[in-house]
Amino acid sequence: MSPRAPYARGTHEYARRRPMMPPSGRSFLVVTEGEKTEPNYFEALRERLRLRTVDVEIVHPKGTDPITLTQRAMELRDQRKKEAKKGNVIEYDEVWVVFDLEKAHDIRREQATRAIQMKKAGEIHFARSDPSFEYWLILHFEYTTSPLADSDEAEARLRRHWPEYEKCCSPRTEVLDRLPFAVKNAERCRVYQKDAGGDGNPSTDIDLLARSLNAATRPHMRFSLS
Repeated sequence: MSPRAPYARGTHEYARRRPMMPPSGRSFLVVTEGEKTEPNYFEALRERLRLRTVDVEIVHPKGTDPITLTQRAMELRDQRKKEAKKGNVIEYDEVWVVFDLEKAHDIRREQATRAIQMKKAGEIHFARSDPSFEYWLILHFEYTTSPLADSDEAEARLRRHWPEYEKCCSPRTEVLDRLPFAVKNAERCRVYQKDAGGDGNPSTDIDLLARSLNAATRPHMRFSLS
């Protein structure tokens, strides 16, 4: 499987045009730690669901720790609320922060906890992956609860199914079509970690964001997610 051209737009925060009123459905802000992998995936999923760029705004800030990401998400959310009061746009219906728990594992967990507990962060949704976003991609191909030391190990396992995978890749249709399988696997993994009293490695909450995006599109474009 050869990768499609990447959607990444450079190393800086995505250029933000003046937001317009979404023609229908819900409005999302997705703030990602990853510069390429996550934005590429969500851009491809947005296209697959036929959601417009005005409905799903994907931002990659300069800072990548959970606290900085959450602060940026709150800033953008509050800016949007101010613009909405002028009548030009509507507020975001959902704001998501997407990050990994790999680097300096204990520190990242502590940062994640602090971010979630930040004042005014109550309306924000968090989609964490342990150890990395690649675990979510693995779940498109197989169900596994085997611990993964870091993103390198996760990538190596992913390449068993997707040999050409690189962080600049965008998922092709064959990968996105496996979304229902990945959602079911992510849910199974959370149950496993809870029942086993595990430390959360591996696990992911990306399926929750995928569900929200899926529900926002027109019925005939939705994946069947039971």
